[in-house]
Amino acid sequence: MGAFHARTVAASDLIDVVAIADVDEAAAASVAAEIGAAVHSSPARMAESGDAEAWLIATPTTTHPEVVRLALEAGVHVFCEKPLALDPDESDGLGTEAESRGLLLQVGFWRRFAPPWAVARELIAAGAIGRPLLLRLSQWDADPPPAAFCDPTSSGGLAVDCGVHEFDLAEWLTGVAITRVTARNLPLVDESLAAVGDVDNLVAVLDLEGGAAATVDLSRNCRYGDDVRTEILGADGAIFIDLLPTSRTRLATGAGVETMERSVVEDAFAAGVKEQAEVFARAVRGEAVDFPGADASSRAVAIGLAVRRAATAGPVAV
Repeated sequence: MGAFHARTVAASDLIDVVAIADVDEAAAASVAAEIGAAVHSSPARMAESGDAEAWLIATPTTTHPEVVRLALEAGVHVFCEKPLALDPDESDGLGTEAESRGLLLQVGFWRRFAPPWAVARELIAAGAIGRPLLLRLSQWDADPPPAAFCDPTSSGGLAVDCGVHEFDLAEWLTGVAITRVTARNLPLVDESLAAVGDVDNLVAVLDLEGGAAATVDLSRNCRYGDDVRTEILGADGAIFIDLLPTSRTRLATGAGVETMERSVVEDAFAAGVKEQAEVFARAVRGEAVDFPGADASSRAVAIGLAVRRAATAGPVAV
């Protein structure tokens, strides 16, 4: 993940990647050689060097709080991959620390910045489909990670590691809060997950303020590749987002079905990652821009934890 981020942001005209830190120095050196950056053997060495005015952190989830604190103590702005922390209170604390130091702290919810979802939100805000009533949010991943990664103490498990994107989208797209969740774990495909207490397929129902609802289905068993879909049914129409074979957003109303040309992009993930990094860069330069911070991460993780509880204990208020 870190190598992908480094290569993607290095392609931006707004960002100069000056150094890469990784405990695997060989891996860091390989990427650094491609983009002309220095190499450090650890985040601590990076902090000592004073090379950068901002850090992009894409380390293992459980290390995020430690590395973020190191960056803040070094006086640099921080972009951290989601989730900021597996404990919502810890996320809030990091946000407070960044604010007290006058530093920026952005969290990587890339879908907010990818054209298909950005266009969808604009359509909803413009009233193109009327009041949203029902959302369907799907994230089906291919090539499941090792069981050790899926351990909820390491990554948050399926409900947090994958689910935070969908929970964040549900509130960001509609502008209303999730109030209650119900969930069900589906039968295991990868039996090794039983030993670490996670699942590879689940479905959740989210109640939203005002009476709307969202269904979320998450899987690590998509045999044909990663597949992400979002559908929003409104009182006057619907919006469909899909990424295969090409990312796009379609608007369906009584006038017919229209593909929104501004939404069409070959790789929505790469486009979203680059755009969110450029928004961060503009914020570092002093521009007034909107981005998800520590509060967005703590909120999405709290919902994910509620979904995990609801799968075994019944409905949970959030």
